[in-house]
Order: sequence, then C-alpha cells, then structure tokens
Amino acid sequence: MKNRMNKFMILVVKGLVKVRTTLNISDDIIKETEVLYSTTNRSKAVENALKDAIRFKKIIQLMELKGKLEFDEKFLDEQGKVEINEAESTF
Repeated sequence: MKNRMNKFMILVVKGLVKVRTTLNISDDIIKETEVLYSTTNRSKAVENALKDAIRFKKIIQLMELKGKLEFDEKFLDEQGKVEINEAESTF
C-alpha cells in the first residue's frame, strides 16, 4: 500500500482531485508547450494543453451534430422573448 501511495499521490485542492503521474513526453514537445502557454511550469503547460485538446474535441463533436438535430424555431423564439422580458423586469 505504501508503494502504491508513492506512485499516485492524491491532493484535494478547491474541491478538485489532482493526481501526480509520470508521462513519457519528449522534451521538445514540453518546451514548445511551455512557450505556447507562456509558462515554465511543465505541469501547468501540460494541463492547459489537455484542457484545450478536450475543448477542441467537444467543439468538433458538436459541429458533427450539425444537420442531425431539429429545433422547434417557434418555441425557441418564444423562449427568447420570455427571457428578454424576465431580464427587463429585474431592472
């Protein structure tokens, strides 16, 4: 158990679980990532790059739905008007 704890240290920070792990990534990729994200902190650079990759994949998945979903335009227009009225009444 002690050996396993040394391998995967878990820290709780602001309700998030952070996991320490070892990755085999070339130094060139790490350096380029640090430059792109304007940081010398390797962990932050990799975390930011992963967040961007996840965001990009989600956008691609949403774009793939184009033309596959149908919307009730009348309902959307009515909801928009309701939201505008609610926003105006709060001021």
